Amino acid sequence: MTRLSRRQYLAGLATTTAALAGCLGGGGSGSDAPTVETLAVGDLAGGPVPARPAGEPAIVDFFATWCAPCKPQMAELRTVSEQFPGLHIVSVTREDDEPGIEQFWREYEGTWPVGSDPSLQVFQHYGVTNVPTKVLVDGSGTVTWRHSGLAAAETIAEKVAEVV
Repeated sequence: MTRLSRRQYLAGLATTTAALAGCLGGGGSGSDAPTVETLAVGDLAGGPVPARPAGEPAIVDFFATWCAPCKPQMAELRTVSEQFPGLHIVSVTREDDEPGIEQFWREYEGTWPVGSDPSLQVFQHYGVTNVPTKVLVDGSGTVTWRHSGLAAAETIAEKVAEVV
């Protein structure tokens, strides 16, 4: 039996994981978008919300309350939500500190649903490991754009215009 180097082992593991993700529908394609439990903040009722409603395009925004670029990202997303009032936007954090999330949401004037995903179900579904990350999904469930880091409203709006 041949002993694999650590590098060979990790490369093989990565290849196998990628292949399985494709077989299992990983990467956020299809109509199997997970649901996120959203919080009641301001005028938002809270409760279960699909990351992407069936047949509709959506932006899934992954953030954290401690993340410096996530703070100015809120204003950029608010601008996009005003330009595309029917667009489904949901922000998701892995944090479970509901009072802290609610305070962040009020302070940075979030006007779309915000959810907590401490089990990382939504993060894993879309293959997200960094915040901030925005994922744009078209009506058929295909991820058409992904961006990690701060993105300008103009850039986001250009990508949204391609799928609405």
